[in-house]
Amino acid sequence: MNHFSRNLTIIYRTERLIARRSLAVFQTQITLGVLAGVAALIGLVLLNVSLFFVLQARMSPAGAAAILSALNIALAGVIALIATRMSVEREIAPAVEVRDMAIEDLERDIEGASQEIRDIANGLKCLGRDPLGSLSTLIIPLIGALLKKKT
Repeated sequence: MNHFSRNLTIIYRTERLIARRSLAVFQTQITLGVLAGVAALIGLVLLNVSLFFVLQARMSPAGAAAILSALNIALAGVIALIATRMSVEREIAPAVEVRDMAIEDLERDIEGASQEIRDIANGLKCLGRDPLGSLSTLIIPLIGALLKKKT
């Protein structure tokens, strides 16, 4: 039972760790995105004004505005691409692996316990038919369960 509770604790802790790391990355992404957005907006406004004056001297005001708009849209696309490539998967991969191992271990423990219960139930069924002959088939699984409990 100690092994079982240890695995449940491992699963709980790894799930909590995964959730915390995911939330931390999400918060960092939002914070950095907002800060970068404010800084970029200020810089972009000033850059647009200066480039507009430079381009207006060489072409029409409409052409200068069109070129600046295209550059702004391209810049927004690059920023969006960078933001979508951020991922938490690499950071939480070890925790996911530990969680999956604990779940597999729990599944094996539950399967072993259910097999022991089936053996004891079969031993009890045989005890009614042949009390002395089936005594060994009942005692052996009980001794095995007691020995596993002590370790």
